[in-house]
Amino acid sequence: MNTSRNPFVRFPGVLFATFLFVIVGLIWQSTKVSIDANPMTLLESDRRHLETYERISEFLNDDTALIISIESDQIFTPAGFDHIRNVSNALTGQDGLVDVKSLTHSYKPVRKGFSFSMVPFVPAGELSEGQIASIRDFSITHPLVRNIMVSHDGKITLITATYKRDLSKSKLRAAFQSETEKLLRPFDTPEFRLKIIALPFIAEELSNAFVHDLYYVLPTTGLCILIAVALTFRSLSCLLLLLISEVILTTALPGVLRMAGFTLTPYNILLLPLLASINLTLLTHQLTALRRTDPDLGLDERFSSMLETVFWPSLFAAITTAIGLGSLAVCEVSQVRNFGLAGTVGIGTIFVWSFGPGLSLLKLGCRFLPSAVLPKSVHGSRPTSFYGSLGQAAANCRWVTFALAAIIFIPALFAVNRLNIDIRAIFFLSPESHSRQMAEMIDSRMGGINVVQMDFKTDKPNGINQLDFLNKLQEVQEYAEGKGQFSSTYSYASLMAMMNSIWVGDDSGQLTLPTSTLTLNIFVLALKAFEYPFLQALSDEKQQTANLILRTTDIPSTEFVALLKSIEDKATAIMPETVSVSAQAGLHTVLKADRDMVDAQLGSLCITAVTMFAIMTLLWRSFRLGILALATGLGPVAVLALVGAIFQVPLNSVTVMVGALALGIGIDDAVHLITHWLNIKRNGSTENEALVMALEAKGPAILCTSFILVSFSLSLLWMSFPPVTHFGWLSAVAYASALGAALWALPSLLGSKKKP
Repeated sequence: MNTSRNPFVRFPGVLFATFLFVIVGLIWQSTKVSIDANPMTLLESDRRHLETYERISEFLNDDTALIISIESDQIFTPAGFDHIRNVSNALTGQDGLVDVKSLTHSYKPVRKGFSFSMVPFVPAGELSEGQIASIRDFSITHPLVRNIMVSHDGKITLITATYKRDLSKSKLRAAFQSETEKLLRPFDTPEFRLKIIALPFIAEELSNAFVHDLYYVLPTTGLCILIAVALTFRSLSCLLLLLISEVILTTALPGVLRMAGFTLTPYNILLLPLLASINLTLLTHQLTALRRTDPDLGLDERFSSMLETVFWPSLFAAITTAIGLGSLAVCEVSQVRNFGLAGTVGIGTIFVWSFGPGLSLLKLGCRFLPSAVLPKSVHGSRPTSFYGSLGQAAANCRWVTFALAAIIFIPALFAVNRLNIDIRAIFFLSPESHSRQMAEMIDSRMGGINVVQMDFKTDKPNGINQLDFLNKLQEVQEYAEGKGQFSSTYSYASLMAMMNSIWVGDDSGQLTLPTSTLTLNIFVLALKAFEYPFLQALSDEKQQTANLILRTTDIPSTEFVALLKSIEDKATAIMPETVSVSAQAGLHTVLKADRDMVDAQLGSLCITAVTMFAIMTLLWRSFRLGILALATGLGPVAVLALVGAIFQVPLNSVTVMVGALALGIGIDDAVHLITHWLNIKRNGSTENEALVMALEAKGPAILCTSFILVSFSLSLLWMSFPPVTHFGWLSAVAYASALGAALWALPSLLGSKKKP
């Protein structure tokens, strides 16, 4: 007799066969999924580096920029110039090349009568030792050359090549990288060491690294899960059923996400193993409950009994997990928001599968493998299990729970203010990454990778070409240089001062502004006629706004903000009221980036906590039980705050997801345990009897599912993407803490002390 009202239990063969076509279609969609390793996603949460890149892109008309560094003690020798020239010439043969800038392929203005002429930076032909020494001194001292084209020690020079090429697809990027590396390989010698950096190359590096890492992550995760499931069920049939169901869902999930409009990126790629682990936790609860049903009943009745035990807790557990993920949608960083939304879609898919086609598969599997539903132990009188003893011990020693709560929650309140919200994109790449090594070299030896622009807007077009304004701008620049924390400063005033030094023939290196408006206008006309790049970088087209560009090494954001604030305050005090001073491109975006991360963490946690409390109170119709479940769920979050503050783990756009996710998944155990405890109590058992039976029923599944989640998290330590490894060990700490809260803290609050 069919007692289940679930059609997937009543008609498993027909419905599973019907849905098999849908599943095959989703798996086909999964084969079309690729990893979008766009490096711009790395910069989205690091507003300093994003701003730098956007300014450079604007200056380069959005062309693709390739930067080559040549490091040698022979840069300023005839052999060095020949080597730089040969590299530059080799690049000119590439398809789509727009321009090459290097020591041998750049020009500088020189005075020619009452006008200017552009001459090669390094003249062709043989050069005397004196000429070479003069070029070197100029390169390492001139503020518009030092740390832009040549390092301050004269041992590194940069070649910048810009391209107009279609690099939208991985195949095109890989071809461009292979072509460029092959072209430059003959020039990379022990005497002249070459390094390359370009966003298309970073994209390929990330994509290849992820594919390589998955070869380690997936087997590690799979092995740990196999061990956990095998120890829990001790049944080859159970293991086989779980694996078949898991493989089908896991291969279909990428297709589901693709059809929902999501792409896989370095940020959300970990969603797949995470969702697969969550699916296994749900299957574990189903099969554990099924094996505890009366073996004398028919298979239909046993499935009906299992669904009565598991369905509602699983539904509410899925809702709480989805809330934890969905709450990340409050973050303004699109990758965090997409992770949360895609995760919510994934949780919905898992639940529909587990209580739909997956249930039919389980029913069919149990028919062919009846040993899968053999009970683990016989009914009747037996001693209290380990889980029951643990629950009673927790109830008897409730003081331990309160002591631990005080030790964890009170310091956590102070730890929140010490979390590391210093977001730096360079740390998103592996220390072994060639791109990171190149960026670190530029940061340490070429003046830094932090570039911020301060705008000085006058009240009318051509307003920046006033000597009084330029003198005040130069005063602000000198104040910034006097701080001693900027590696380089560039301004429209320094450009005009450079032109004046050329005009008057001053080779001392001391840049002074012209004293004549007529002379100043000659400089402006000459720079416009030659389309001098620095003119475009340091002023707008209408000559109404002048720019002061400040450059630092990759310092912490708190220092960076304080430094910019001091310059902005000084500039506001110096400039007349007709000139508006704005560091909007630097100061406020950095503050906003930090605030976004904090708001995302606090916002997602608050949304998750409040919504979960309301749902659990509704589920159990008990304010007290809602509070207990929420309190035990917040325990792992408090542990995360302590660990994050102690180890100063960066709170970036990946690790920011851990808090709400841990709370959402952590409360799942409380939902299953409390719901089962309440059902047993309503059948007439005492609190302690219900607690022992609930732990005996749910304890093995909770332990197994926690081990699955921890295994998944620890497997992420293989990844070469640092934020993902941080996410991995932080979430492992959270899940382990949630296990302790479920098997000790919650039972101690649900049970009562046993009288002697």
